[in-house]
Amino acid sequence: MSDKLDDSEINERLEDLQIWGIEAEKLVCRVEFDGYRDAVFFANSVFSLAEEEFHHPSVKVEYGAVEIDLWSHDVEGLTERDFQLAKRIEGKVGNIDWD
Repeated sequence: MSDKLDDSEINERLEDLQIWGIEAEKLVCRVEFDGYRDAVFFANSVFSLAEEEFHHPSVKVEYGAVEIDLWSHDVEGLTERDFQLAKRIEGKVGNIDWD
């Protein structure tokens, strides 16, 4: 279990991320795609990363977009684990070849 981060720690770690923001005390992002297929493939890659980390984000798939919320339920806030997974997910955005 990781410790809950305070606001200054959260803001510091957020500076290292490109696509993430904070909403309702959760780490959130929305990634847009040309169609449903690409969105689903990306969501599946997020699920695989989350399972490797034994972390379970909220993932919403819609036509042409995926929304992800990260939050550690065990501490009711954000932890280092959330930011580690966010960084890995962010890496997938530019590295996946959809063809």
